[in-house]
Amino acid sequence: MGTLFGLLTTLLLLVGLTLVLVMIGKFKSKKLTTKQKNWWLIIHIVFVIVYFSGLFGTLLLAVSTTFITDRKLIYAAHLFIQYFDWFLIIPGAFGSVLTGVWLAVRTHWGLTKHYWVMTKWIGNISAILFGANFMRIWIHESFTKIFSGNLHPLQNPVYLENREMLFIGTAISFSILIFLVVISYLKPWGKRITGVRLEQF
Repeated sequence: MGTLFGLLTTLLLLVGLTLVLVMIGKFKSKKLTTKQKNWWLIIHIVFVIVYFSGLFGTLLLAVSTTFITDRKLIYAAHLFIQYFDWFLIIPGAFGSVLTGVWLAVRTHWGLTKHYWVMTKWIGNISAILFGANFMRIWIHESFTKIFSGNLHPLQNPVYLENREMLFIGTAISFSILIFLVVISYLKPWGKRITGVRLEQF
């Protein structure tokens, strides 16, 4: 029940922020100039880099825990995974989706004119929902439970399962992000057809 509530809350927040940006964009009659667009694109790319950095750091530290046995080092690795989530992944994810929506709304791309823009928006929201409601459990909620007892993490089946899910979750998040970067560059599928065209032969 808590996960479903979290999913709905995060989804409503993201859709609400998107609608606010769309409404602000509608009130502004002029589109972004080329210079403004380039600056917003740079900001968008910086957020994507921050997002990737957080995920890569999480993966690197999670992998490092398979090679170390010192309880304090394992604890430190997971503590930094938490920091990466708070200060890199979450700001990077929200920043990239919001700057992406702003760019779409304020340029000729539009939010619903091109399939690749719509896919990026849906993909970003999916990645955030996945991170906020599943990765959060494996990174944060299990952290205190695993390290609060006297049992060594490597002898704790809950920890080992949690770490495995963290690997899988990070791989899924990476896959989504790489897919979104690829379609940002290739811009596939063309424009969305909004009207029905009748052709007579």
